[in-house]
Amino acid sequence: MRHYALKAIIVLACISMLAGCAGAVKISPAALMIDTYTDAENNDKSFGEDSTLWVASENGQPVRIAYLTFANIATLPQQISSGSLKIYAREVERPGKVSIHFYNQSAMDIITWADQPEYGPEALGILDIQEPGWQTWDATALVKKATVECSEGCPFAVVLVAEGDASIGFASLEGSAEEKAVLQYQASS
Repeated sequence: MRHYALKAIIVLACISMLAGCAGAVKISPAALMIDTYTDAENNDKSFGEDSTLWVASENGQPVRIAYLTFANIATLPQQISSGSLKIYAREVERPGKVSIHFYNQSAMDIITWADQPEYGPEALGILDIQEPGWQTWDATALVKKATVECSEGCPFAVVLVAEGDASIGFASLEGSAEEKAVLQYQASS
């Protein structure tokens, strides 16, 4: 009898362990594929090969906008528990707030101010940047939106827009690999 009770306890322990693994949280990075920025003063110039991505605004109007194209988020929105965008601010000419927006397609590195895409008007995160260094946005709402719009892991862009009179330069793909932007998320499996 004791032998059967011991087997039953082992079976229950295994079932409990398997159930715990099924609800495990997985941290995944989205792949950064392309980055660029546009500049109102250089209406027809693309900046996809620059080592610094600039965002700037003057009198509350954006005059430089950065685009970071990511791919490979293939999970359901209800599985997302959190998301973050980490990017290195190389230069802060004028400190201030930078908001993140969503664009449901890839933003190619050849876009210019004249032909830049229309991104979502809703800010999905805002960060007040005062000095150079690593900056991290809560990107949970953005990642969830990406999983709804691009459920097959298709490319999408994170759009960085300066507010007020801010002017900030971020590291791009063309710069140091250690300073590359990272979009990651936690999802239950």
